[in-house]
Amino acid sequence: MPVFSRRSFIAGLSTIPFALWFEKYASAQPTLTRFNLNSQQGAAMLDIYANAVKTMMSTPEKSPVGWLFQWYTHGVRGDRSKLSELNRLYPPLGAQRLLAQQMWNTCQAHHDGDIEDFFLPWHRMYVFFFERIVRKVSGQANFTLPYWDYTNAAVSSGPRLPSKFITPAAVTNPLFRNNRKTLVKNGNPIDQNSPGVLNLSSLRECTYSRVGNAVQGFNLNLDSNLHGTVHVLIGNQLGMGVPEWAGNDPIFWVHHCNIDRLWASWNAAGRANPATTSWLNKQFVFADENGQRVVATVRDFRNIATLRYNYDRLAPVPACPPGSQAAGPPKTRARVPASVPLSSQPVSVNLQAPPSTAAGLQDLVQMVRNLGPTRRLYLVIRDLRTDAEPGAIFNIFLELPEGGTDESHKVGSIHFFDAVGRHATSAAMAQQKFFSFDITDLAKQLAADGRLTTTPRLTIAPSNEFEGNAQPVIGEITLIEQ
Repeated sequence: MPVFSRRSFIAGLSTIPFALWFEKYASAQPTLTRFNLNSQQGAAMLDIYANAVKTMMSTPEKSPVGWLFQWYTHGVRGDRSKLSELNRLYPPLGAQRLLAQQMWNTCQAHHDGDIEDFFLPWHRMYVFFFERIVRKVSGQANFTLPYWDYTNAAVSSGPRLPSKFITPAAVTNPLFRNNRKTLVKNGNPIDQNSPGVLNLSSLRECTYSRVGNAVQGFNLNLDSNLHGTVHVLIGNQLGMGVPEWAGNDPIFWVHHCNIDRLWASWNAAGRANPATTSWLNKQFVFADENGQRVVATVRDFRNIATLRYNYDRLAPVPACPPGSQAAGPPKTRARVPASVPLSSQPVSVNLQAPPSTAAGLQDLVQMVRNLGPTRRLYLVIRDLRTDAEPGAIFNIFLELPEGGTDESHKVGSIHFFDAVGRHATSAAMAQQKFFSFDITDLAKQLAADGRLTTTPRLTIAPSNEFEGNAQPVIGEITLIEQ
């Protein structure tokens, strides 16, 4: 096997493919376990993590193993451009500049040209190499990142930010960041204003990728729902609430450790990842703990066992019901005829049947009553855009009585985590990313009770007051039978 010297990497002339890198640096290590940070082992790892973050924050900004470089891998801070930061930190030519150019702003999938199905493997790579950097910086060869299980409300550290991230609220605490919501910094549950949003609906998905126009699949469901929701519940416009700033918050890493755990849980239940060559052969560039450039391939990150780590506990995954695959092509049954600007007050709009009877039934109530056993109804919301992160979760209700707050009418929740600045140039991304809610049972119940109308009313209500400079808009709402 070839020997890859540090000197060759400094010269910028060599690249280590991940398979060769792993054989040289990681294949002999024992399998290590990532722990819940609420456990005794997890708390010990959190102490190591805090000290390492402090060291990384004091490392020169241009260093690939420093805090800023790792933050910028996810996204360069929003008030500066990637080019301006490259020019500030590096001379026109050099290996570190080239590495930064290839690594920064590569988070999947929040930019034009990104492909949504790479969300999970890219973040697994990101966390994997970051964990090794912490291991090297701390001198603790057995360090593993703890995960934050915010879906477990039964424990004190469940939906609350762990205390070490908020106390003391000072620069002496490397885990503290001021760019978090006041509610969160005060130690309240992050979902206090949005009960029910920290759910594991993604684990019910039976395919990795989307199916048709309405079924999100596991990857998109986890990304757009639980993952993005946690970001928005914690951070503001200069913190976890937007992709460009999120990597600066130390809570980001234990959050994404949990996202990775959920993917491992879904796979352990027998769910399959994509098998296409375009997915398996996709490559991304990262820096290892020595600042060396490694080209990682998705196929090498499909299984955590081959990466020599596991989790102390996986999440239970419900079985796929018989006939879970959609029968027949999707059909658009109704839509909101125009885009929907949102405000700090509830907004109501009506679903209307398409103008052509060939496209959908005119009598939506009768259609719901006659829906076949293998068909489902989905409320699909896509093309979200905003000038700034609103900082709020928006709850969607179907046929909610005027002025009511009945949770039995609730369809689900949306957010604008990665919708800032989306315009016509983001049309491809807008089509890849969407929210989808199975409203079959709710619609049938409303129809049986005589409360479903032929032009059903949707109410979209923010969970809390949002930032004044945000102008969130929903571009498209459709009712799809699939």
